[in-house]
Amino acid sequence: MGSGCPVNISLEQKGEAAHTIPGECERLFCDKLAAIFLGERMLHSQGSLGINASSNQTHDAAYASRQVQEWVEVLDYTSDVLYRGFVTNTTGDRTLFVFLADSDLGHGLKSGLIALFELASLQAFECEQIVACVPRSQDGIELEFTRNLGWCGFGLTTLQAWDTQGCLDVLVSDKWLFLSAEV
Repeated sequence: MGSGCPVNISLEQKGEAAHTIPGECERLFCDKLAAIFLGERMLHSQGSLGINASSNQTHDAAYASRQVQEWVEVLDYTSDVLYRGFVTNTTGDRTLFVFLADSDLGHGLKSGLIALFELASLQAFECEQIVACVPRSQDGIELEFTRNLGWCGFGLTTLQAWDTQGCLDVLVSDKWLFLSAEV
């Protein structure tokens, strides 16, 4: 028995999430994360491009596939928060990087964080730590949130451990605060 409505799933739609999730996660990368995980290595030494000049720098897909093992998108239905991130094994210890949006900082994130810790510890991921990427703001909202995450075992960190190629002079992002916690 059918439902009466034909189901037409094109080949493009079958793998849509597989293409959408990495793109959405990469969009959240700052220049520091892109340099380390996507292979865009010369960002710290580039000067001004000048008028009408464009940078055609694209990341090396083979390099990125070695640095990023899995892309992650998790929806916490209880607080309607979407977590995007990736898993890397750059340091020899698998790490789950998770981006938090500005709008998420005011929500109750307890259930989502618990779910992320459980996800990170699953055999499919086997992560030793989670790095929460908290957006920097002009009004200091992230400071209160950072203090709250401290109660959950998170502490401020830099990208030094993941910069194995030494491609960055400054290991602190202008866009994100990085907080790590052991799983």
